[in-house]
Amino acid sequence: MFYFWRSNELGDLWLSGEGIREAFTRLHPEGPVCSEVTLLPKRDALNASFILEAGVSPSEKAASEDSFRAFARELGLADVQVGWTSQGGIQESPTLSRLARFPLVWGAAAWVLAAVLRMGFSGTLLATAFALTAFAVAALFTTERGNEIRRWLRRHFDGRS
Repeated sequence: MFYFWRSNELGDLWLSGEGIREAFTRLHPEGPVCSEVTLLPKRDALNASFILEAGVSPSEKAASEDSFRAFARELGLADVQVGWTSQGGIQESPTLSRLARFPLVWGAAAWVLAAVLRMGFSGTLLATAFALTAFAVAALFTTERGNEIRRWLRRHFDGRS
């Protein structure tokens, strides 16, 4: 995601939080993982989140925070806030009772039932294939990962021509 950062007579400056996170991770592959970077332009601040894994010592946390602050200062960003998140809830496997509480699951189940009854099994598969294709094409043109894939494809096919 790109964040509006500054504007002057030369134009607007937009920064990618994901790009900043990836650059930091490449420069500092050791230690805790930086999971997200967001920019807070109204406060001229940068917010970084690290994953708090079991066994991370306070000194490792402090070293990671110091490394990120030094990295941000080199980019010209002085106000840096660092937070730590636990991924315990994300790694839990979903249970049927937890899934039953999501309206999206009920909507998807109703869609599948109606589609099979109305279009048959092969019609449902064909409609699902079209929906997945539309999703993939939209993701290719609207996400940062899609931009990376398009650049890779362009380099790959331009190199063989």
